[in-house]
Amino acid sequence: MSEAPELTPEAFEILAVRELRKVGLEVSPLRIHRRVTLDDAAPAYLLELLGVVSRREWRRRVLIACRHQRLPIGRADVETFQGHLQEAGVEAGILFGTASFDPDALLAADARCIALLRVTDGRTAFDTSGWGTPGHYPAWLPAYCAQTVGRDALGQPRYDLIETGQGDGLVRQLDTGRP
Repeated sequence: MSEAPELTPEAFEILAVRELRKVGLEVSPLRIHRRVTLDDAAPAYLLELLGVVSRREWRRRVLIACRHQRLPIGRADVETFQGHLQEAGVEAGILFGTASFDPDALLAADARCIALLRVTDGRTAFDTSGWGTPGHYPAWLPAYCAQTVGRDALGQPRYDLIETGQGDGLVRQLDTGRP
């Protein structure tokens, strides 16, 4: 069984745009706002991209963060990202992370119009999705997939694969109440 290819910043950007378009959001051309190496036990980075996402008449300037790390993403990470939103002069944020999210990170994101998405490898996504027999992978399976991040009944993080047509749910998370 071969491993998923390395998730480079360039591949992460492509993945983020693909997953946003999959749910029905239009994504403008993006430009790099920040690219830094993070402190972690393994190679880790943060790539932030500026652009516009839209759906029908709804439109927002956003900062999209692609956070590749092993350590769980916590409240401090979300609050730091909030500061980056203000610095960039955008209306909302989308934070893609390769690590799990702490429950406090979800609370912080809800209070700040930030959508959280977790990136997982395609095989794990397939095995937990019910799409077919675990361990038997179709040729069309992507190396990485995104999952929405929400809370279960106990307030713990819950991850669900992104599916076509979920754009309205992301719009609700990003909506700042502006006309």
